[in-house]
Amino acid sequence: MRRKALFYLLLALATVGLSQLLQAWHRWRFAPSLEGGAEVVLVGCALVAVMLWLGFLLYEVDRATGQVRRRIGLYEWVLARGTAGRRPGVPTADPWAGASTTGPAGAGKR
Repeated sequence: MRRKALFYLLLALATVGLSQLLQAWHRWRFAPSLEGGAEVVLVGCALVAVMLWLGFLLYEVDRATGQVRRRIGLYEWVLARGTAGRRPGVPTADPWAGASTTGPAGAGKR
C-alpha cells in the first residue's frame, strides 16, 4: 500500500511540476533574467528526478510480475544495489504487486 500511495504522490508531483516548469519557462522567455533561468533549471531538474523515480516504481512492479520486455540498465543497477544484502533465492514481498522483487535470473525476458 505504501508504494501505491508513493506512486500517486509522485504522479501528482510530476503533474504540478510540469505546470510549474511551463510557467517558469514562459516568465523567463518574456523577461529573461539570471534568476528566471535558475528557476527554470531548478524546477526542470526536480521534475526529471520525480519522473525517474516514478518510472523506477513502474519498472520495479513490472519486473516483479515478469512483464519487462527490455531491461533498463539504470533501474537494474538500482535494484541490484537494493538487494545486495539479501540472501539469494529468498523472495522479498512486494506490497504493491504482491510478487517477488528478486526473481530468477531470466525473469522478465521474453
